[in-house]
Amino acid sequence: MNFTSDVKREIIMRGIRSGAAKKAALSAFLRTSGILGVRDGAPAFFIVSETEKVAAYFTTVFEEVFGETLTTTHASVNRLSGRGKLVLEYLGDRTVEILKTLRLIAKNGEIRTGISSLLLPDEEAELAYIKGAFLGGGSCTLPTEGKGTGYHLEIVFPDKKTANDFCGLIAEQELIAHVVERGGSAVAYIKSKELISDFLSVIGAESSLKKFASFLEKRDESNRSNRAANCFSGNADKTATAAVKQVLAIRAFKKTKDFKSLSSELKELAELRLENPTLSLQELADKLQVSKSCLNHRMRRLLLLAEKTTDQT
Repeated sequence: MNFTSDVKREIIMRGIRSGAAKKAALSAFLRTSGILGVRDGAPAFFIVSETEKVAAYFTTVFEEVFGETLTTTHASVNRLSGRGKLVLEYLGDRTVEILKTLRLIAKNGEIRTGISSLLLPDEEAELAYIKGAFLGGGSCTLPTEGKGTGYHLEIVFPDKKTANDFCGLIAEQELIAHVVERGGSAVAYIKSKELISDFLSVIGAESSLKKFASFLEKRDESNRSNRAANCFSGNADKTATAAVKQVLAIRAFKKTKDFKSLSSELKELAELRLENPTLSLQELADKLQVSKSCLNHRMRRLLLLAEKTTDQT
């Protein structure tokens, strides 16, 4: 079960209570998953849903609001994706009345765009519209390892006016979305993980919000571990590069007569570094039983003398 399905299942489980809210949700669902048109010279509509539970839920809501039945007229399964597709139709004689009630067509029978304020008498209806729109045309994807995907929540609308109105609607809940046109549709989308979290909170998807927070925590922990590993790797590379430079400098220095005049402690360090080219300074310090700062001081003196001597030869 993917995250989008989890969110939709929770919206359905929590339900929508008032009649006005159910009308708002139903209108948003028809707007995002329905197709409005004309059949035999009269307005008609049918709904396409890839989620059986969502289709069943709105069939129930439709009956509660209008006392009428939606009929499944077609069902199929995509062989490539494995997704099912249900087509629902209303075959009664109240189509015009229903579409006007849901503010989907005007009094003259023309199809409306945008979201009518008359459909949203209170905040409960506004939230129901947001839920209905997500159930009909929404999806939420999370980053996938190795695929370069990010956080993305979107809802697909049939026209830009409705998508922009929806952005205005969720802006009242302090949610910021953007609109992009895609293949004849308009998509309202959110890419911020913080705003996606807020969206889940606004629609009351508490269980999904907890899953999302858990995913964020694990993702952040993984990112911290990766940064630490990269930092360690980078430090290891720097240590190895420094050690190579030290070995080369000491080898060149050892060929000069000045090397024999070194103090015993510097000569001991030089021989130890040549014998252990891969050890860190801390490991060298442990072998000599001195502090790392003491060893750093000796190494700087040794390399300085080596540089002066090799420059003179």
